[in-house]
Amino acid sequence: MARIPFADRSGLSPQTLKTLEALPDIGIFRLLSQADGSFAPFAAFTASLWNDAELSPRRRELVILLVARLAGCEYEWFQHEPVARMCDITDGEIAALRELDLATFGDEERAMLELARTTFDRGRPSDAELAAARQALSDREVIELQLVVAVYAGLAAIMNGLDLELDERSGAEQLGHDERGPRLGD
Repeated sequence: MARIPFADRSGLSPQTLKTLEALPDIGIFRLLSQADGSFAPFAAFTASLWNDAELSPRRRELVILLVARLAGCEYEWFQHEPVARMCDITDGEIAALRELDLATFGDEERAMLELARTTFDRGRPSDAELAAARQALSDREVIELQLVVAVYAGLAAIMNGLDLELDERSGAEQLGHDERGPRLGD
């Protein structure tokens, strides 16, 4: 059990309950709902990185898996590995991320992943790292990538810091879908 219990639904606001109903029924959302006033806006912001971003679902999930690996967060990895497969990320690419072998990826995705790794590790990429990523991504995508790193690094800190146990199943099958791929909160 996590070091802080999941929220008691009977004490949650209608907005938080509505948000929980729209999301997969997994431990991280039940834990985060303890922050009753912040949970719905945070979930909406996170969903915007899935549903409204220019950054493709494939690239988002590559970044999330990299962050999970860098943070040593098995919960995040467990939840996102099936989502990554839904986004056409191969078993070989997943294994490469697990080993931090970014050479497996083409130039554009490698530049993107190097920017994500640098953002996670040091916070500030070199001019060369940023320039390489900007060759592969629009400026909007660069900002979205950095937001994904920030959100999922923060979530990993919560998951690891509060000893969130793995769920019995991934919430991936509970996600909505559209032509771009999995959607969050629909």
